[in-house]
Amino acid sequence: MNISQAKLIDLGEFLEREGYKPVKNKGNSHWYLSPIRSEDTPSFKVDSLRNEWYDYGLGKGGDILDLVMELYHVRTASEALAVLGRKSHIGSSIVHQPRSALPIRQDECQMRNIKFYSLANQALLSYIMKRKIDIHLSRVYCCEVHYDLRGKHYFGIAFRNRLGGHEIRNPYYKGCIGHKDITVIRQSNDGIQEHVAVFEGFMDFLSYQMLLTADNGSLCIPYPCDCIILNSINCLDKALTELQSYQAVHSYLDNDDGGRRTFETMRNALGDIVVDESHRYTPYNDLNDYLVNH
Repeated sequence: MNISQAKLIDLGEFLEREGYKPVKNKGNSHWYLSPIRSEDTPSFKVDSLRNEWYDYGLGKGGDILDLVMELYHVRTASEALAVLGRKSHIGSSIVHQPRSALPIRQDECQMRNIKFYSLANQALLSYIMKRKIDIHLSRVYCCEVHYDLRGKHYFGIAFRNRLGGHEIRNPYYKGCIGHKDITVIRQSNDGIQEHVAVFEGFMDFLSYQMLLTADNGSLCIPYPCDCIILNSINCLDKALTELQSYQAVHSYLDNDDGGRRTFETMRNALGDIVVDESHRYTPYNDLNDYLVNH
């Protein structure tokens, strides 16, 4: 990897793989608790259009090489490139793309001509297969959405939430059409189970279903269980009322700071019925990472 290639790495994706997620998003600005120092109020900004960062507490900023030098205490671009070269997720899990092609934030309020179809688009099917999800399984829980935005046509995979909104996903965009909410999937129409599994996003839920099919006893709960997909860790408060009805809550959240904080919040609210299952797919960040690598 050379300097030009390194600067094409998406900063937001890189930070997420390193275990950092934005505390708030405003347009193209994404605010984090600084990954290079301790703070309680987010003052570390990533500009997703410029693909650059700035730490207001330090008065420093730059591109990904500058960030790697701060994170890993190296002094030169060559040393930063060596650090990136040792990271297994660089080049396989992070999308490299020119700055001019960085995804522009899509304002859901401006989407027009929204239409839903059975999942059939070859680009989306290819994306699903790369995530090692069975196409037939995807069609059970997902559909395909098309919409127009600022004179351009877009499409993505759509996953319905409890309020009738849809989580939207394609290789370059994550968002929501309609109201943001959790998704609740019951094992049976006759009532709730004793156990429930909690996932952050629908790709992890689908990955769990794939692992169930493979009869992977080391990862899956050996009991019938309902499933709750948060669709964002910010929706946890919407899930707590549902979760308190269960005898056991199995947390399949991400192996990062956000996942750990969300697990602790569930444990503090619900007590010892909450079981952390993330150790089952360590050292991978989430269930889909585990599935893709196995």
